Amino acid sequence: MEISKIRVLMKYEFHRGATTRQAVANNNSVFGIQVATKATVARWFKKFCSGVFDLSNEPQGRPKTQVDNDVLKATVDANSIQSARELSLMFSVSKQTILTHLAQFGKVKNLDKWIPHELTDAQKERRLDACPSPLSRNKVEPFLNQIVMCDEKWII
Repeated sequence: MEISKIRVLMKYEFHRGATTRQAVANNNSVFGIQVATKATVARWFKKFCSGVFDLSNEPQGRPKTQVDNDVLKATVDANSIQSARELSLMFSVSKQTILTHLAQFGKVKNLDKWIPHELTDAQKERRLDACPSPLSRNKVEPFLNQIVMCDEKWII
């Protein structure tokens, strides 16, 4: 059964003058299942007693954030070695809040520093330049030929 229909039934029971316990028993006996609990009916009856007969939900939403992303980003850019715990103490919020905000502007912790999650073009170029050097070195001075296995008999 839809919640909006259950609320209409609770409003009807309230106007009829039923108690909370009677309203729960009436609704559950008619529909054969536990349509409403005593706590739910009591909450709605309290609302009706205060004169509010609107059956819609109040918008709840998420609480407003307490951390300004621009200030946090400037702080991390100034000193990228700070831990999430230190940042949480600085901004007086939880560690998870700091981690969520850092993820929003693409920062991840790597080698004890906050770095951008996505590499810039210059960083990609430096990595591409660094990759061929170990490969070319292996052709001149083969690395695998220098490995000595400990369990080989010819070592002794």
